[in-house]
Amino acid sequence: MGDSRRIITLLTDFGLRDHFVAAMKGVILSVNPDVTLVDISHLVPPLDLFSGAFTLGQAYSCYPAGSIHLAVVDPEVGTSRKALAVSAGGHFFVAPDNGILSFVYKAEPDYSAYEITSDHYFRKPVSATFHGRDIFAPIAAWISRDIPLHQIGPRVPEPERLYIPAPKRVKEALIQGTILAVDQFGNLITNLVPAEVPRTSRILAGKREIMSFRATYAEGAPEEVFIVPGSTGYLEIAMKNGSAASALGLKSGAPIGVVLV
Repeated sequence: MGDSRRIITLLTDFGLRDHFVAAMKGVILSVNPDVTLVDISHLVPPLDLFSGAFTLGQAYSCYPAGSIHLAVVDPEVGTSRKALAVSAGGHFFVAPDNGILSFVYKAEPDYSAYEITSDHYFRKPVSATFHGRDIFAPIAAWISRDIPLHQIGPRVPEPERLYIPAPKRVKEALIQGTILAVDQFGNLITNLVPAEVPRTSRILAGKREIMSFRATYAEGAPEEVFIVPGSTGYLEIAMKNGSAASALGLKSGAPIGVVLV
C-alpha cells in the first residue's frame, strides 16, 4: 500500500466505561504505531453476535481496500472455539469463529479463512478471558505489517455461520419477513428488499397493519408509522418523530408479514 497508513477498525461489545478497548488499541500500536485506528462501535449489545455481525456487515465495505477489521463479540472466549484471520473482498478480518463474520461471508463468498494458531505473534501471557487484547489485537497489528495469512495458521474451509433469515413465501399472497436490527432511532430494519415488495402491499408488524410507503423519513406525518427504503438496502419500518420499535413493541428477530395486493 506504499506510504499509506493501514486502517484497523474495531467493533466490540466491550462498551466505553472499562479499559478493554484502550488495552486493545495499546497492543496494536505497540506492534505497529503507524496504523490508523477507527471505532465502528463498542456498543453492540453484550454477547449479541447477530447484532455485531449485522453492524460489521454494513460498515466494512465503506473502508479502503486493505483495511483490517477487528471484531470481538466472544461469548465463548477461553473455550475451544477457533480464532480466525480472514481475507474477503479486498479486506482482512480478525475475529472469533462464532459467526460474527456471517454477513461478510454472505457478501463475499470468495473468502479465505485461516485459524490463528501461531502463538509467537500473541501478547504473553494469554488471558483466558481477554483474547481481544492478547490474540486478536496483535494479530490484526501484524497483518497491518503485511505478514501473509498462511503464516498465522491452517486454512478453515467451513467457518461458523449464523442463520440469516430470508423472506419466505408462506402463501400465494403472504410473505414472512423478519426484523434484522433496530437502529439508534428505533427504526426496524427488515430483511425485505424494496424491489420485491410492491408499494400496494400491507405490512403486518406487531398488532399494526402498515400501508404507508414513504421515500424519506421526513415525508411521514407526525407519529405516523410507515415503510421507507433504508440505506442498508432493506426496507425499514419507521415512525416520524418517534421510535417504531417502541410503538410496535418489536425487536431484532421479530417476525413480520407482507400481504401482497
